[in-house]
Amino acid sequence: GGGMLVVPALFFIFHGMDLDKNGLMHLAAGTSLCIMIGTSISSIISHEKADDIIWSIFRKVLPGIIIGVVAGGTLAFFIPSRMLAVIFGVIMILVSLTMITGLAAKKGREGLPPSGIIIAAGSVIGFKSGLLGVGGGALSVPFLTWCGLPVAKISGTSSTFTLPAAITGTIVFLVTGYIDGMHLPWTTGYIYWPAVLAVGAGSIVMAPLGSKLSHHVPRKGMRIGFGFLLLFLGVRMILP
Repeated sequence: GGGMLVVPALFFIFHGMDLDKNGLMHLAAGTSLCIMIGTSISSIISHEKADDIIWSIFRKVLPGIIIGVVAGGTLAFFIPSRMLAVIFGVIMILVSLTMITGLAAKKGREGLPPSGIIIAAGSVIGFKSGLLGVGGGALSVPFLTWCGLPVAKISGTSSTFTLPAAITGTIVFLVTGYIDGMHLPWTTGYIYWPAVLAVGAGSIVMAPLGSKLSHHVPRKGMRIGFGFLLLFLGVRMILP
């Protein structure tokens, strides 16, 4: 989904524009979720061709994701933009430290947990997505690893979680933006359409290149490098 990079990038860009500073983080989060609709569809198609998706898990986790996104997006409406940026920055720093240190989830069981646990996990994943405007990979991948899924199925199944989170989150930020009176040019609620088109087009063009490059770059170096990038952005989000 790219939300961990898209949200701070949009936040900094919007900050440099003549916009109401009180809604910048919400505008970045809502726009990021809308962008992820397209990127997640592309990802799902790719993983489905490789037969890397376990749809039965998706069907079980779907109600929890929707509930979590609605709850997270609604809560975000009541949090000031500056505080939301700090929360985002702290989470980015935590994620970056796990990447830099190489911490990873361990396989915890054989077979899937009860449906109630899957729905609860979906709610937590969706809550983070709705609150911050990011995909659920940082939580869904460790959860699916703990569930004992084969490595090849984890990324594919995780990608299906992003689409309902993105669609539901976009609707929530459209509605809350209208309620908040966000009526800027080229926006609908908290969705800034020029950014949706520009970033979406850029993703379509650059994703194949990134995929090819990932096969030629050492995985450890790529993980650590991306971790330090997230660390820098997380600290920058926290600073006034």
